Amino acid sequence: MSSTEELTIRDLRPRDVRPLLEISEEAFSIERQMFGGNPPGLARQIRLMALLYPLQRRLPRPTAIALIGLVGGAPVGAVVVDPMKPSWYVNTMMVARDHRQRGYARALMEALQARATRSGARWLLLHVRDNNAPAHKLYESLGFHEFERRHEMLLANPGPVNSSPLPEGYVLVPRKRYDRRALAVRDASREPEAARLEPPSRHPGIVMRALGAFSPPADSDYQCIICGGGWVGLWDYVQSSATASVRLTVQLVPEHRGQGLERPLLERAIVRAGQSGADRLTISVGSTNRTLLAACDEVGFNTRFVRIGMARRLGQDG
Repeated sequence: MSSTEELTIRDLRPRDVRPLLEISEEAFSIERQMFGGNPPGLARQIRLMALLYPLQRRLPRPTAIALIGLVGGAPVGAVVVDPMKPSWYVNTMMVARDHRQRGYARALMEALQARATRSGARWLLLHVRDNNAPAHKLYESLGFHEFERRHEMLLANPGPVNSSPLPEGYVLVPRKRYDRRALAVRDASREPEAARLEPPSRHPGIVMRALGAFSPPADSDYQCIICGGGWVGLWDYVQSSATASVRLTVQLVPEHRGQGLERPLLERAIVRAGQSGADRLTISVGSTNRTLLAACDEVGFNTRFVRIGMARRLGQDG
């Protein structure tokens, strides 16, 4: 346990869930407006994570580390990280509006850096909105540098569209959500600098699978793209709840980009959204994936904001 002025920092406890949900409502209002959501489902997931937190921290591969900042015993901020070595990824960093500009975010990040360093991690990674100047300035002052940019794109109220066939030699085949063969495709499809910094994808552990089973998506479809008998891409269509946007994932290994796959894969999702009544599709596209960015623009997606990937080297070289 550590403190700075009146701020105390400790690990997540079940009683922290409600105040943290209230903080997140304001801290991530832009993301909520774009992606929608399922507040009751999110609350259930976070409560389950908090209950399982002490147990999962003792696993060989813990799912999350969550540090909570408190003032007068009440949570005012949190940082949550996926502690997958050699790089720990910061999933959430938030401070309540009335407690900002007091050094609390810096204190939480410094506590996280200290814990990651003691655990042998080599890097801390995170993403920040390009229009969040205070957060960007904070991370730069802590030694983070930019390594990628991702366009968060939205297609609202998709109209009717004809689904073009895939180019000759390519087929879509259904796959299970947790098929291990997808891991290599995800890694091969990363942005160049992300591939260098991020650890290899791992199969979700029992805690993550339990969280997924506890709050399954309202609609989902998982496909692999096959060419010449091998997996060359992934197509995921996931709507977490009836009020959430569809999160579309299109991942192609670099040598199969620009072969005419991108637009038919996007059109397939638009057709499915029309059939199910979903009114919003979102997709995240790296800035170097120009063929997918162009296809998204052609079918009507718009960039709502850009997420900047930032990295900090830990240890003596940090």
